[in-house]
Amino acid sequence: MKNIYSTLITLIHKWYVPLFLLLAAAAGFLCFRCLGGASIDSWDEARHGISAYEMIQNRNYLVNTFEGSPDYWNVKPPVSFWAVIAGFKLFGYTAVGLRFFSALAYFATVVITGLFARRYGKLASLFTMAFLSANYFPFKAHLARAGDADSLYLLLFTLSMLAMLKIREDVRWLYACGLCFSLAFLTKSFHAGAIAAVGGLFLLLTGEIKRLRPRIWAGFLMTAFFPVLVWGFLRFRYDGTLFFRSMYEADIAGRTALGGTEGHGAPFTFYLTSVFWNFDYIYGFLSLILLLGILYILIRPLRTPDTPLPQNDQVGILLWLFIPLLLFSCVSTKLMWYVYPCLVPLSLLSAVFLARFLENPKIPAGIVFFCLVCTGAGTLFFLWNNYADNVRGVRTNDLQTFVMEQFDRDSALSGSVVYLDAYDPFLYANTDTWEQNMRLLAMMEGDLVCRDGGADAYLADKNPCLLILSIPFLQDHPELEGHEILADNGQYLLIRK
Repeated sequence: MKNIYSTLITLIHKWYVPLFLLLAAAAGFLCFRCLGGASIDSWDEARHGISAYEMIQNRNYLVNTFEGSPDYWNVKPPVSFWAVIAGFKLFGYTAVGLRFFSALAYFATVVITGLFARRYGKLASLFTMAFLSANYFPFKAHLARAGDADSLYLLLFTLSMLAMLKIREDVRWLYACGLCFSLAFLTKSFHAGAIAAVGGLFLLLTGEIKRLRPRIWAGFLMTAFFPVLVWGFLRFRYDGTLFFRSMYEADIAGRTALGGTEGHGAPFTFYLTSVFWNFDYIYGFLSLILLLGILYILIRPLRTPDTPLPQNDQVGILLWLFIPLLLFSCVSTKLMWYVYPCLVPLSLLSAVFLARFLENPKIPAGIVFFCLVCTGAGTLFFLWNNYADNVRGVRTNDLQTFVMEQFDRDSALSGSVVYLDAYDPFLYANTDTWEQNMRLLAMMEGDLVCRDGGADAYLADKNPCLLILSIPFLQDHPELEGHEILADNGQYLLIRK
């Protein structure tokens, strides 16, 4: 058994580069495969898409708007909108364009973190890649496969933390840490405060703050705040303090209010029970590995002469994991994606501890081989679930599909005024109002002008216009029978007058 295990470990080390590339390919597959297949979601994704679309049309890349007016609901600085704009420029007004840079940002997070973990060993690097690829929730909502701010924010958060861990080797990494903080703020506003909290505590607890000379401080402050100040000055010239007050009210006052923003309140233990100790997904197992790993380095008979991590790295990664978790647990509003940045250090630490255990010569080879097989099989199981649910299992929306089939930006119907009176699968209800996701799709597909009010408003409109109508609703409006039917797919009609 010992010979078999030793041979297996030797092969893993020998074939590290091909295995790393294989895991990178798996992560890329999970990020990009069927990226445009899922229906567009309302709220964050659609809101970002609409604002990005209008910024292109208005040629104003500083102020995000919604339905032509400055948006004081989605009060994020412009970097995340720029990512969507870049996707539209590259891939056209499609769901792939909407989501491409989110997918790319998470793919980069997996690869860069895997490369960084190489400093702790080849096996730790591979486990890190595998765990992040099996990271179910970020593929499900608001990150890798969604066109909003969270994926880019996660990448910048991760880069800032990795730069922080390299400060001891070269203090100039502090500049990179500051720049990533600045860009993270310009992506997701006050959420970037978690980066500042982790970084500040790291400098204090490790004593690195004593090494910082005035020149280093000046460079750090320049990279951390100058880009934000430039944006703030330009935005202030546009609408004074209104946008900044709205940022504070939404991200600070609103999310700390009793009950949470829009009813998303939850107990203090929400993240611990829903994410980190959830054995339906990989997080519970990673949390268990982490706890056992901490015990492992504390038990003297098992301890190896060198610790799994340098002292500074231990402090930094543990702060990276627990400070954002604690901060967002204290906030009234609780949403899964608030703690997505904590899943990176959870995967990294679990990989390091597990790799050190599996490579410990003091552990009987049979036990280690069994643990390696179980870890590999379990990770493959969670990888498959991630693929089956979030890639292969993506669902389309019948109403969105109908709009995509009937409109084209180069057709004669492009730019038409369109009313809606139909069953919307996203709402599980009938509606005569354009939801944000449908409004974005109509703009992308045919540069349509979306009007609310349904069939009644359509009939009252004296100008040429279109109506999307659920077929059963036709009997409620017999006056529509004389109008031209442009399309009929058995579920929806496209009617013109």
